[in-house]
Amino acid sequence: MADDGLASNPATFWNRRHELSLAPITDEDVRQRAGGRGRHLVLLARITDDTVRSRVEPILKRLDGFDCFAAQPTRNLHITVKVLGNVVENPQDEAEFAPEEEAELVAKLDDALEEATSFAVDIPRLNLFPDVVYAEVADDGRFAALNHRVCSIAGVPVRERDRTGFIPHLTLGHFTRRDGYERLLQYLERNRSLDLPPRPVSELELVALDFSDGRFPPYETVRTYDLSEP
Repeated sequence: MADDGLASNPATFWNRRHELSLAPITDEDVRQRAGGRGRHLVLLARITDDTVRSRVEPILKRLDGFDCFAAQPTRNLHITVKVLGNVVENPQDEAEFAPEEEAELVAKLDDALEEATSFAVDIPRLNLFPDVVYAEVADDGRFAALNHRVCSIAGVPVRERDRTGFIPHLTLGHFTRRDGYERLLQYLERNRSLDLPPRPVSELELVALDFSDGRFPPYETVRTYDLSEP
């Protein structure tokens, strides 16, 4: 989700859906994103449950049929805990890490997540941000608490969305253009409720993405963090 137009309540953008100022991620945006980003590090909970995937896959295929939308591959389904930044040779800002700092970051995450416990989430309905369609995540604040743990690590960049606008969500794909949005919105309004079982969250992954591999690059798992039983 883009930082512009942040909200802390999932209902905010849905209530404004017919007047929403879209922020499409165009093919040109994807090409520009590929330049100079190095390894892009994200801490996330991957969706691997076969039942959830099998029920989400037809929704992804339907959404991908709209001209204004690009659906996320099933292999990439996840709930983000924290976007950490890029590993580059010559870091220029707080959201960039030198290659030798990556191992230090892994160790710091080990410490920060050591006492974090597993939990279950519900995925009740579809929603949207200006740049994506997503499935809401009802988690009683557990992902926000994990995000806070990570943001407390020295050297980890804290963005505005971490401070006031953190909404856990399962991204289904990107808006790519404005034309055709109303047709897609009609589909969302008719098919908003989801019939998905509660999903346990028992591990997190630190993954690296190479944006030169396109809009939805595959994940390289850097580290897996097991969450303890509560």
